Amino acid sequence: MKKGYITAIVLGLFTVLSAQAQYVQTVKDSDGWRLVIDNKPVEIKGMVWAYTPIGQNYAYDLWSQPEEYIQRVIDTDMSMMKTMGVNVIRVFSMVPPKWVEYIYIKYGIYTVINDLFGRYGVSVNGRWYPNTDYSDKHTRDTLIAQAKKTAQTYKTTRGVLMYLLGNESNYGLVWSGSNIENLPMGEQNAVKAGYLYSLFEEAMAAVKDIDPLRPVGIINGDAQYIDLIKELCPSLDVLGINVYRGYKAFDSFYENIAKTLDKPIMFTEAGADAFNAVTKQEDQFSQMVYYKSQWKEIYEQAYGKGRYGNIIGSFVFEWIDEWWKHYQTKDLSVHNTTGTWANAGYDRDFKPGINNMDEEWFGVCALSPITQDGVNMRIPRAAYYLMQDIWKLSLYDSTDEEVQAYFASLNDGLYLAKGLETGLKQQDKEQELLSLSALDVTVGSLAQLNHDTIKTMVDNGTSVKQAFNFTTYAESNIGFKLSPAENLTGNVYIRTWTAAEPSKLYEPYPMYTGKNIDLYAANFTYDTDNFTLNGYYHVGHASFENTGDIFNINKEAFDIIGYDTYGSKAPIAVEFVGKNTLEGLQIIGGPEVYGSAKPQILANYYKTFPSMSVFMPEMELGLVYAEEFGPADSATAYPFNTYGPGRKASLYWSAKLYPFVTTKLGALYAGDEKFGATYRSADGTAKTIGYLDLLGGSAELGTDIFRYTYLYGRYIYRGLVADTNPAMVRGSFFTGDSGSGNRQEIQVGADIFYGDFAFRPVARARVPLEGPADRALTTKYNNFYPPFYVFANRQSVEFEAVLTYDPEGATWFHEWNSDDIEGARFAASLTGLYTLYAGPTDVQVFKMANGQWAAFSGGLPEQRNLWATGFRLVTNPVGDLRIIAAGEIGHQGSTGQDTRIVDYWGGSLKVRYGQFMASGAYYRDKWLEPEWTRTFNLTYPARWNVDLSYAFETPSFVFRTNRAGVKWAGWTFGPYSSDPWNAIPGTVDDGKSYSELTLYWNISL
Repeated sequence: MKKGYITAIVLGLFTVLSAQAQYVQTVKDSDGWRLVIDNKPVEIKGMVWAYTPIGQNYAYDLWSQPEEYIQRVIDTDMSMMKTMGVNVIRVFSMVPPKWVEYIYIKYGIYTVINDLFGRYGVSVNGRWYPNTDYSDKHTRDTLIAQAKKTAQTYKTTRGVLMYLLGNESNYGLVWSGSNIENLPMGEQNAVKAGYLYSLFEEAMAAVKDIDPLRPVGIINGDAQYIDLIKELCPSLDVLGINVYRGYKAFDSFYENIAKTLDKPIMFTEAGADAFNAVTKQEDQFSQMVYYKSQWKEIYEQAYGKGRYGNIIGSFVFEWIDEWWKHYQTKDLSVHNTTGTWANAGYDRDFKPGINNMDEEWFGVCALSPITQDGVNMRIPRAAYYLMQDIWKLSLYDSTDEEVQAYFASLNDGLYLAKGLETGLKQQDKEQELLSLSALDVTVGSLAQLNHDTIKTMVDNGTSVKQAFNFTTYAESNIGFKLSPAENLTGNVYIRTWTAAEPSKLYEPYPMYTGKNIDLYAANFTYDTDNFTLNGYYHVGHASFENTGDIFNINKEAFDIIGYDTYGSKAPIAVEFVGKNTLEGLQIIGGPEVYGSAKPQILANYYKTFPSMSVFMPEMELGLVYAEEFGPADSATAYPFNTYGPGRKASLYWSAKLYPFVTTKLGALYAGDEKFGATYRSADGTAKTIGYLDLLGGSAELGTDIFRYTYLYGRYIYRGLVADTNPAMVRGSFFTGDSGSGNRQEIQVGADIFYGDFAFRPVARARVPLEGPADRALTTKYNNFYPPFYVFANRQSVEFEAVLTYDPEGATWFHEWNSDDIEGARFAASLTGLYTLYAGPTDVQVFKMANGQWAAFSGGLPEQRNLWATGFRLVTNPVGDLRIIAAGEIGHQGSTGQDTRIVDYWGGSLKVRYGQFMASGAYYRDKWLEPEWTRTFNLTYPARWNVDLSYAFETPSFVFRTNRAGVKWAGWTFGPYSSDPWNAIPGTVDDGKSYSELTLYWNISL
């Protein structure tokens, strides 16, 4: 009795302190379990709410968008859900309390607060762990503190229904540790599960201490480890279960849980995808059939039906399709139809060897590319209309006889007709055999401003307005989508223009010469059960970088603008991507697979092998083979192909060795077209390329034995002609691997992660196998052009490091589109490069204005103490305001022949506020953007640009579409400058300036 009084007093105090909160509990009587809010029974008719728009992925954060947009998304979805009958939502992100209350007050829909509890990784004492070790004391303390913070945040929020921890966390027991490593695999998982569920108990108890007014539970993957849950989780109020068993879970499922656990359950995920893996079509009927069967069983097993009465409802998975789930980071605007996993329980499209569960098609509503008020339209499927009627029947207050009669009366044909009607209307807009997929128009008026002329006007009293003589240009891009057959789609892009932009600050693209229309780009995709075929014509594709190509034999081809600068239509290729039994196999071939590539066919096979025991570590295997074709070029036409086609091959193997060692090994064969060629060695003697000169290798040994740190050492050997492509420079580094042969290189580095900070220092020491000997690729020696030369592989000792602060884990600060997607309030990086010594080189070659190649008269001498540093920061301080700043300063040399060392500095600033954009940049004594200006060491005392614009939608920092603005850009000439595009007639004197003022607008689909 005394205990009862104390409980009543505590609850009374919490009621006073959290007057807006409601008392939610689970109650059992002879008819079963119910959920009760303030003594009123509430049935869980739930929806897993997904809201990611087309073109975004898991990094998308709705809650960082402008409030007006957040409200539009909520109003769009919640009004449709309320009409459907939804009364509670579950979300994979933490909905801010103000929006939880908004959803509840306006729509009467509750929110389940789902703390993922380290399911997809956790940051502990400053270090990020992708695989959560629930046995580690520091990890346990961190997760309990996180659960407490969650409860503290929401305890006074109206509309919170309950707290759930994890998300199928029992499927994520993949960490390793010395305390379990020697146990058999089956016992290892049981021990790991014990740590998980005991931690769940501690966290649930902590949450209850903070908020005793609401139930607390966990989300389990199916009914696994029920015995452990019973034993280790006495604080559990409700068990959430993600169930994907097809038509139903069957009586034994409910019976086992009722007898073992005696707690109420709810399905936190249940449903079916709407795509048929056999017919390769949307299949609303099958999705509806599964929904109907699943919910009929839920009603049969619920309160008052004479069965087990232990289910209080379910959440439909999910609200809308998510177009990002297949590739995660690419094809985000493509609704992929490739299944992710197989499940025989969904037998309407199950076929051995085919993944029939399509992660991108689980929505009860389809997602349309067409938007209303910036929100992708939701197209209800047949299942939406089915559930709208099912939920009209009470889950608790109906009898079993009423359930049977009600479900028998449901009109499947009507629901299907409604779903198909809305879907077909939308498909008529989206999926014609030929449709307009893109339309982009830019109109600009540009005035060329000679500052000397303007000064003379001012001196003579003439109005400077006469200097503004505008020339107008216009350009359009038109895209057509083709769907000529099932599983076959393609795109064609045509570019038209009135004239090239009359700028003297940039080199006009070769494609503008002599014409006004261009078949700019095209691509196709043909998708089958076992493979996908992709065709590329000036449309980018990825490399094999992430599938074992550590020597960069293949090269990514996304630099379309770069290819435009020299008139290339790369990539021109066809790609085969294997699936199912051919998973891991890629083949790509064509006349120009990437920019400046020889005609070739490349094949890649990549496979990972999970750890089976301490004696069989986790491993990766990658194989690459390339066969080149085509004639050799003359030295003046293209000196890098004087030996014609060859072949390349590589092998990559890596393993994570117990307990703290990682090893990565690679072997390379390349340059066999140069076998037998004669060259001049550094001592002046004649030598011949042999077999050993075609070989290369890489060996890395690393350890994470030190907390927060991965230390590694890497040795690289490249035979004299074992050349491949330079690696892409990523992560805000200044340099990357050159891909050059003729070198030995040692690298020692560390990847240090502490909290929101990352520090990545690396030291490199490199020596060529054969030193420089005044070789020039355009000059023969003993009737052979040099098969190699010393330049990017010159002797050097250098140090480089990148320091990054990024508190937003969902987005990578160094991603190519980070300016648009970085969600942190403040994030920044600082990069430094110091070259202690750079040795002499052979003679560099360059391309002349007439398109022919020539060589300088000599190479670079040895250089010392070169350096560069740069920073970039992104901040979202308030509301719609976003600021991006960058700067750099350096002491660097030419990449040609000139020995002058350049001291330069500069920076840029970009600001977005609502739909207004402003950007500016200023550089002092630096080269221009084209690399050849550094080759010839052409620098400019001042270079600047300022751009002000207003966007017709939320503007992008990456794409300059749907806006109108004004831009001013120019530069000042100095003693080391040239006037490559004849901005100023006559001789360019030191101190002259030139600029351009451009008024422009763009509209784009």
